Amino acid sequence: MEVRVVNVRKEFERFPALHDVSLDIKSGELIALLGPSGSGKTTLLRLIAGLERPTKGAIFFGEEDASQKSIQERNVGFVFQHYALFRHMTVADNIGFGLKVRHGAARPRAQEIRRRALELLDLVQLSGLEKR
Repeated sequence: MEVRVVNVRKEFERFPALHDVSLDIKSGELIALLGPSGSGKTTLLRLIAGLERPTKGAIFFGEEDASQKSIQERNVGFVFQHYALFRHMTVADNIGFGLKVRHGAARPRAQEIRRRALELLDLVQLSGLEKR
């Protein structure tokens, strides 16, 4: 799914956290948001995920205006700046946790969760560490 951010602005009170940000993320594309602390990276991700609403501008998923989608319908996740791992779980279980806690039909079968976790480990060249 393509994600398009068009002239997005976000203000908290009078503080401009984002100013006219535009971004195109093609379907299947892997990106990284880099910048110093306070530059708006997390704010942009929170806007895309639907945890915040833009002061101005629009966010599209494909051709659809994402402002009409609930947080659940957006199906967006991201790793927070200060993350936590479950020390009692394996690497593969930590990776698959987000899928495991989904409800109903959105939750993949256990075999699919494991397959996807192993696929991600392979993607980042950490195959073989899934049982740690």
